[in-house]
Amino acid sequence: MTTNTFIDIGHSQVAYECVGTGPDVLFIHGWPLHSETWREIVGGLDGYRCHLIDLPGAGKSKATKDTPTTLTGYAESVGRVIDHLGLDRLSLVANNSGGVFARLAAAERPDQIASLVLSGSEIPDHHSWQFALFVMLANLPTGDNAPLKQLLGNGVLATSPLGLGGSFHDISNVSERFITMMGDFLSNDDTSESQLALVRDFDTDVIDSLRGVHRRLTMPTLLIWGEDDPFFPAPEARRMAEQFGGPTTFESIPKAKLFVHEERPAEFVELTREFLDNHAQ
Repeated sequence: MTTNTFIDIGHSQVAYECVGTGPDVLFIHGWPLHSETWREIVGGLDGYRCHLIDLPGAGKSKATKDTPTTLTGYAESVGRVIDHLGLDRLSLVANNSGGVFARLAAAERPDQIASLVLSGSEIPDHHSWQFALFVMLANLPTGDNAPLKQLLGNGVLATSPLGLGGSFHDISNVSERFITMMGDFLSNDDTSESQLALVRDFDTDVIDSLRGVHRRLTMPTLLIWGEDDPFFPAPEARRMAEQFGGPTTFESIPKAKLFVHEERPAEFVELTREFLDNHAQ
């Protein structure tokens, strides 16, 4: 990958990397990770120009007091990145909350987005109890979000259904790099404050409104799901696929949960490459 550069989108400095040549693909990570989560996926997509960003307040990106930390605010930030890069035609690959930002951004620029790949992301009218607990803890009047940070950093709870146990089918598949990413989130006060602000401001009405957004997404879309995802269950995601306005394919990968691209990168790359080969132009 190239050395980190920064994109000025007004309210934030977004860390940016680019690798490869070919059709443009922008990767959008989810909460509370950063662009390193795509390292193995990008490595398997030679023949594409892969654009990677750390969303405002994540990874190496620099947020300010004016950085919007809502779902729609992050989607608007993604749109600003696309405009800054001058990408007339591109595909989006996104996981987790990044899939919300990708869908909202794509709905605002349908002629620019050639195709969408979404995995382990929010489903209209489905609100997981796990994330509802995160929201409750983030909004406790402690002033520093300590309860949620302690929950995510607790060695025992980290392997429970609230942490890695809910995110990976087999926690032995958790890479050292993934653990480092979580450590980055927990140890950096500026990063954790920005990321936790998204949880505090999380608006379920925006999630439920995605049903209408989906009808506006007429580009080809691929949904790749971990078969055992407890946050966003695969059967409900399969039904969600019927809401999209364009040709949509649903694929589930066995023995995988929320971070299916981390747990089963080879399968994720195979499905993504085949799809992009047909729809990225």
